[in-house]
Amino acid sequence: MSVERVPVLIIGAGYAGLSAATLLAWRGVPCRLVERRPSTSRLPKAHGINRRSMEVLRVVPGLEDALFAASRAGANESTLIIAESVTSPPIETLVTKTSLDATAVSPSKICTAGQDRVEPVLLRFARENGADVRFSTTLERFSQRSDGVEAILRDEASGQETTVFADYIIAADGAGGTIRDVGGVRMEGPGVLADTISVLFEADLDAILPGGGFALYYLRNPAFSGAFVTCDELNHGQINIEYDSTRDQASDFDEERCEELVRQSLGVADLAVKILDIRPWQMAALLADRMSFGRVFLAGDCAHITPPVGGLGGQTAIQDAADLAWKLALVVKGEAAPSLLSCYAIERKPVARIAIARSIANYVERLLPDRQDIRIREDEYGLLETSMGYRYRSDAIIADEFDDGACVEDPLHPSGAPGTRLAHVWLRRGEETISSHDLIGRGFMLFAGPDGGDWIEAAERVGLRSGAPLGVCRLGFDIDDPEGLFLPRLGVSPEGALLVRPDGFICWRSRGRSPDALATLDASFARVRGFDTRQSSGSLKATLVDAS
Repeated sequence: MSVERVPVLIIGAGYAGLSAATLLAWRGVPCRLVERRPSTSRLPKAHGINRRSMEVLRVVPGLEDALFAASRAGANESTLIIAESVTSPPIETLVTKTSLDATAVSPSKICTAGQDRVEPVLLRFARENGADVRFSTTLERFSQRSDGVEAILRDEASGQETTVFADYIIAADGAGGTIRDVGGVRMEGPGVLADTISVLFEADLDAILPGGGFALYYLRNPAFSGAFVTCDELNHGQINIEYDSTRDQASDFDEERCEELVRQSLGVADLAVKILDIRPWQMAALLADRMSFGRVFLAGDCAHITPPVGGLGGQTAIQDAADLAWKLALVVKGEAAPSLLSCYAIERKPVARIAIARSIANYVERLLPDRQDIRIREDEYGLLETSMGYRYRSDAIIADEFDDGACVEDPLHPSGAPGTRLAHVWLRRGEETISSHDLIGRGFMLFAGPDGGDWIEAAERVGLRSGAPLGVCRLGFDIDDPEGLFLPRLGVSPEGALLVRPDGFICWRSRGRSPDALATLDASFARVRGFDTRQSSGSLKATLVDAS
């Protein structure tokens, strides 16, 4: 049996696993991804990548354009409607092609590509950036040691087993994954909400849906509730229909019955339909009681199972991966303490919780208004706040003296508070118009006001001293703010500064000057990288905190 070593081993090539491999490899961290399936998904499954997910992916050069190229519909070219059938008068129009302009919130646009188009793009970029991705390979077993994880991988074609020593494992093995069981992780929450049959089909949709673009219909049909969605292949569509498992079994849905369900969904009784795939699944809402154990980190569906109404499940998976990637990269390179990784679960679990609550609310509001009893009101926020305005709190976030404790903020009215996402503002760099988000991604970034030269000088010295990636950007010198929006949205004065993490979240802020900018920033930068900072004889010492 051969023995190999890799810093990060990723199990599962869905959205979480492929995003993690891409972003780790882009950050220069060797990683291996293994997937038991022979290829990426051949079925559309999930549809769409929202703005926040596009923000965390667009840092990889070329990836944003490649994802849009994979979609048949253009950016933001979406229609969402509640109706009895596709050809019935709308009960409610949720989204039109002209209602998705959110340039005040994000530089990114919504990509409507299906999972069968997104996964190959992520795979290509993962490999191009150096990730080792192997399909038809299973994780047979693994054990944790004080210095890493020992995993036994099996090549399904040859039967050959390989021992891999990894510093860390990312468990992205999906809703039915078993890695969490090894750590005794429990899944908690409402559980199964509905039994559903998914039908992929081919029909003359151009005649039914003139105008192109991406279309999603939530169907409140007298015979069933469900959804219809267009796919990236021309004249391909997908319906998801709920059924009563006390009366029907999945095997009852043969091609003839599914053809009729397609006709009922579209509202065209004589439509010629070709069934391409029939797949039963269960809509569920569950959250892991822990998102990590030891050196194993759960991401995506193996950590949280989210109803697909609103598309937050796939987004949470991508964003889990992005959060792990920058933290693991710093730790693996020795630029952060291992304790930084303990912040992953602390920060991401509340995000998953509110995503689940919002998805259940979407399910009730769009499909089953009489099921108000299943809503989780205490974790429910608006869709924009849930998807773009969630807040982080952990030891790696240095809160302001006054923190209101809110779980989210309105992205249209950003506060600049530590733990919130950096406000998107259009800026000028020379002759170029850029977003504030174009200035972040690979390392930390210190933004300072035009009179914050002491912060810039301190950051340059702290960056050299720490060896960790720390960039600087001074308003009025490195960039210009023609509309005067940036400082008000950061919540700092012209003498102030704030520190932004590689994921675009603010981790420290000084509204104005400091009597000792160097000492203040030195201590803050150490803390946000997982170090314990202590004052000793007038000097700062950064002490590594045990990750356990």
